[in-house]
Amino acid sequence: MELVRRPLTTADIPAVTALYNAVEAVDDTGELLSEEDFAETFAETDLPRGSLGVFADGTLAAYGLVVLRDNPVGTHRVRLDGFVHPKFRRNGIGRELLTRMIASARLLHAERHPAMPLVVCTMVESRLAGLLTLVESFGFSADRHFHEMEVALGESLAQVPIPSGYEIVPFSPARDEEVRQVCNAAFATHWGSVERSPEEWAASFTNSKRFVPEHSFLALADGAVVGFVLARHYPVVEELTGVRELWIGDVGTLAEHRGRGVASALLSWTLAQGRAAGYDRAGLSVDTANSTGALGVYERAGFKLARTWIDYGLPVELD
Repeated sequence: MELVRRPLTTADIPAVTALYNAVEAVDDTGELLSEEDFAETFAETDLPRGSLGVFADGTLAAYGLVVLRDNPVGTHRVRLDGFVHPKFRRNGIGRELLTRMIASARLLHAERHPAMPLVVCTMVESRLAGLLTLVESFGFSADRHFHEMEVALGESLAQVPIPSGYEIVPFSPARDEEVRQVCNAAFATHWGSVERSPEEWAASFTNSKRFVPEHSFLALADGAVVGFVLARHYPVVEELTGVRELWIGDVGTLAEHRGRGVASALLSWTLAQGRAAGYDRAGLSVDTANSTGALGVYERAGFKLARTWIDYGLPVELD
């Protein structure tokens, strides 16, 4: 088997998507992605130096992507994404791919943030024994666990009243910058969170085809935003499973308004509106060590554990 290695280009997006879907068919992580999803990731990546495709006799056998943060604080956590096609596994390709991705991350980090510590990180679904063994053999450690949770949007949804002194309104583009600032403030002390720049915010929300503003809601107090639920919809999930899912991407409340039922009311309202709009279920991801009590809020709203992801990190010394 002759292997050829080269950086990826946008022309490789269909092949990368096909490889990813072949992996998902075997690994069953529930993480379904389309060509449009990969196009967004490619746009965040320095493709000439932060990507790698491994081709076997002209067929894409594996790929890797190195995704940096725009404005890291304290420690720069660089994300490594990549997979080996099931039929090419156990040939040492995954080990080589991870080695090269770490080297690329070190190079790119040294150019942009040379005075900042570097940690390369990757998310692994907890049932993938082979991948867990691989990353742990490199010295990666489990930094955090995230529960992926789901709730069916049926008639049994709990209805939580809006607390006195607050109102819930639909997301409005006119409040986009205000919501960005509130979001940054709400997540300021969350593990692994960094302030989203206007550019990052636009990529995640304003300009993202996955963001559904009509199913995202804000909590106001005295006319100002103090909480939010920002939702996304991934059509590929419905295409491949027949289930129309509303993904709850971000839920947050300013610290001074926590403990009053604002997040619970926002979430209840969002789920009810999602059900009315024809969604079959809602899903979200939560840090199991979240100090704000988010896990309890989601459990009381009816969310159940579907799977667990582990955020693995590896400190990397600069040359």
